[in-house]
Amino acid sequence: MKRQSILALVVFVLVAAPVIAIIWTQIEPQYQARAEVRVRPYIPYLVFKTDENGAIPFYDSFVNTQVSVIRRLEVLQRVLDRKEVQETQWFKKPRIPLVQQLRDNPPTTMERLRNTLTVRPRARTEIIDLSFTDPSANDARIIVNAVLDEYIKYNGETTTASEDNLYRQLTEQYRSLQTQILSLEDNAANISKLLSTGTPQELISGKRLRLDDTKARLSDLQQRIDLLEWDARQAITVDHNDVAVAAAGMMDKQPKYHMDAEWRKRDVEVRTIRYNIASSELESSNPDMIRAQKDLNFAEQLLKLRESQLDEQWRDRPKNVAGAPISIADGSDPNYIKAVIEHQLARAKYEEQLLSEKYSRQQTEFKQLFRNAQLLEKENNALRHKRELFEAVRQRLDQKNMESSVPDPIEVSTRAFAFTKPYKDRRIMFTAIALILGMGIGLCVRFLFRRRAS
Repeated sequence: MKRQSILALVVFVLVAAPVIAIIWTQIEPQYQARAEVRVRPYIPYLVFKTDENGAIPFYDSFVNTQVSVIRRLEVLQRVLDRKEVQETQWFKKPRIPLVQQLRDNPPTTMERLRNTLTVRPRARTEIIDLSFTDPSANDARIIVNAVLDEYIKYNGETTTASEDNLYRQLTEQYRSLQTQILSLEDNAANISKLLSTGTPQELISGKRLRLDDTKARLSDLQQRIDLLEWDARQAITVDHNDVAVAAAGMMDKQPKYHMDAEWRKRDVEVRTIRYNIASSELESSNPDMIRAQKDLNFAEQLLKLRESQLDEQWRDRPKNVAGAPISIADGSDPNYIKAVIEHQLARAKYEEQLLSEKYSRQQTEFKQLFRNAQLLEKENNALRHKRELFEAVRQRLDQKNMESSVPDPIEVSTRAFAFTKPYKDRRIMFTAIALILGMGIGLCVRFLFRRRAS
């Protein structure tokens, strides 16, 4: 019995002692370094509330995206390039498990870093936890701090690059719109110079009034030509006494004022001044309105003076002995009467030719004026639109410049700190398993020997 117990004890020692020795010599304790990154859900603003500040939309997605950014290859490569990381034992003498060493392709330094680095958002908080486990607590702390620094730096560079790109585009738009506005202003100034006014509506109205007046005079003149042609035909076919009477009746009637070119010119001036006064929005006490009223009075006096001159000219026309116009009242010379009618007809046709040419010129001038006015309106509309865009871009630039100093919503809440106790130390658990295993084998050996002895 005593020999069986000793044998069981020996088996226990022979099994447990080597296993425990392997556990405590081959398994190294792991130490964990942890850090915290805070991602605020709200970006403050100084003066202007823009799309870039205020509450972050889809905040949970934004936080999860930051987890991916921390583990991005660009960030981790920068970590591996740091001098303090390259001087750690983790980097110099990597501890690769035996199973991985037996493989053809052992893990690279980047793979070891990504596999060991843990990044998790903490539920219902603004915190992202970073942790790294290594046999050296100091190495783990150095690597976690390096990840923090490179992540913050990378995030700032990315944000700055995006902001710089937007700012550059705004600046380019600012300069482009400024150049376009200057060009449009030059075009509008040139067109206004051609029109000799910045408000062509009044000029168009005056031109239109003159055009309508010329058209009306041309129509009256054509009607007069038709009547003279009828008189000429009648002078050939009817008795000369009837012709004389008709011609006398025609010649005894004073011509209309509008048949005189000087009267028409002054009448147009009066109509134009009246229209400008009626369409003006100035008060009656305004100096410009007073001056315009004086101009109207003077133009009306000139028109009345011309009417008086025409009346006097008609009264003083040559008369015969009987006191009637020459060769009309006496009716003694039908050929002369016919010649007078033909002369008046020729004169009316020549006047019609001159008036038609004038009407054609006025039409051409009016069309050109109207085209230039439309072009000026188009340029002014485009100029107004570009100025509105320019003002919007200028305000946006002011907002960007003012809000550029607002702090970033991402900041390091807690830098890396390493625990003094090993992280998930399994040596004690493995030792207990080895002791239980050795004890079980010893008991089995004792049981076998006892059964054999019996």
